[in-house]
Amino acid sequence: MLKRWKMLCVTLAAASMIVSGCAGSAVTNNKAEAEKKSDTIKIGIILSQTGTFAPLAESIKNGFDLYLEEHDNKLGGKKVEIKYEDDEANPQVALRKYRQLVSSEKVNMLVGPISSAVAYALRDEVEKDKVILIDANAAGNDLSWSKKSDYIYRLSFSNWQNGSSAAEYLSKNIGKTAIAIAPDYPAGKEVISAFKAAFEAAGGKVQKEIYPKLGTNDFATYITDVAQAKPDLVYTFMTGSDGIRFVQQYNDFGLKGKIPLAGPMEFGDQLIIEPTGDATEGIVSGIMYSPWLENDANKKFVDAYKQKYGKLPNTFSVEGYDSAQVIDNAIEEAGSIKSDDLVKVLKGISFDSPRGPITIDPKTNNPIQNFYIVKNTKKDNEIIPEVLETVEKVTMPETAPSK
Repeated sequence: MLKRWKMLCVTLAAASMIVSGCAGSAVTNNKAEAEKKSDTIKIGIILSQTGTFAPLAESIKNGFDLYLEEHDNKLGGKKVEIKYEDDEANPQVALRKYRQLVSSEKVNMLVGPISSAVAYALRDEVEKDKVILIDANAAGNDLSWSKKSDYIYRLSFSNWQNGSSAAEYLSKNIGKTAIAIAPDYPAGKEVISAFKAAFEAAGGKVQKEIYPKLGTNDFATYITDVAQAKPDLVYTFMTGSDGIRFVQQYNDFGLKGKIPLAGPMEFGDQLIIEPTGDATEGIVSGIMYSPWLENDANKKFVDAYKQKYGKLPNTFSVEGYDSAQVIDNAIEEAGSIKSDDLVKVLKGISFDSPRGPITIDPKTNNPIQNFYIVKNTKKDNEIIPEVLETVEKVTMPETAPSK
């Protein structure tokens, strides 16, 4: 009996050790999993990967991926998991993808979108969920004015900056009368509104505003209107494939060299210059970036981009690159990936970009940055946006200008 009792005690002790060991193992595994999660940041990237904006999405992705590669796939010392989603430039699709990323994928942060309409649709959801959105491109003015959020920080430019940057130069150096053309969607209207205000304040006059449908294939009717009106210049905002078609058709109608063509950054950017070639020669535009800008950060960026992708970067490439860079710097400075900690450092954060010095204005959450007035010039059989003038520290107004 005593022998059996001793055997039972030994068995219970052994079982206790096993249970204890299993529990200890479970605690260790849970701790390891928690530590693993704390060392990783999950980022959802929402871009318009199909349709008119597809070329922009590809470039933003390229720039973001390049920065990650250069930094061992880490931002702020944390490993990065990326989930890309296509919003199709459709606000309802974007909201569905947003919920999938935030509720199902449990991303820590968002990057994107391209379309201002999509950005406006996401704004209230981001505010409600307190998820940081690094705006890689959407330029809608109200994201810095009536729809400003502590959780949205723009790394591109506003439509106000884009439309106004070259207006004074054009009025003083190119002509006093203009016809303005842009797609019939929020960004088009805002860019033309900013151009008109600045152009007329500098002594010019916008004779007519024309708004073709986004995704227009044939601009013949609008270009014919220009030819008949004979303004001193045409100012047009067209992006992606729309811009490529417009420049080609403007050239085909014989207006190149007769009525100067001008616009915001897209017309001095590789995204349009490369596929249209000589048709872009002579266009004057206000840009925030060019692969020919002379600074050390840009030289390194261009060399690395060409080595990885076999071509020059464009404006949208640098938007993606800088979106990754600001996340890297913010996490490093905050020592955290919590939204409320990141908000404290994103307001007023500064860094050196391939486009020049950048500061996020805490009054508008919009970048204070240089713009460059350029003329597309042919040199050695290549079209290069030659810098005519630098407009330093272009800052968006804190509130919407009165009309």
